[in-house]
Amino acid sequence: ISASRVDSQIADRVASLPLVRSAYDMVSAAYTSTKESYPYMKSVCDMAEKGVKTIASVVVSSAQPILNKLEPQISTANEYALKGLDKLEEKLPEAKLAEEFWELKSTSCQV
Repeated sequence: ISASRVDSQIADRVASLPLVRSAYDMVSAAYTSTKESYPYMKSVCDMAEKGVKTIASVVVSSAQPILNKLEPQISTANEYALKGLDKLEEKLPEAKLAEEFWELKSTSCQV
């Protein structure tokens, strides 16, 4: 398994948690709404997004040799993280209720 594949396994699991997914959706909606409502902010945000993409591309290509070297350790950390998420989901099934909370909150915040 490549380092990027391992990273995506844990990232996908965390992103699929209802609380994380709901929080992301709320922040994303607020960001998009702000960009649409304020043309100056849209310009600033668009430039910032372009800069972040450029920097991320440079960082990823520069870090790849290090990630390749650390692949066994990253894979082990991924396994532990996935097991930890399994236990969290087992012990806190009510975490799924958090999604309902965020949906109610986002509905009540809309004007």
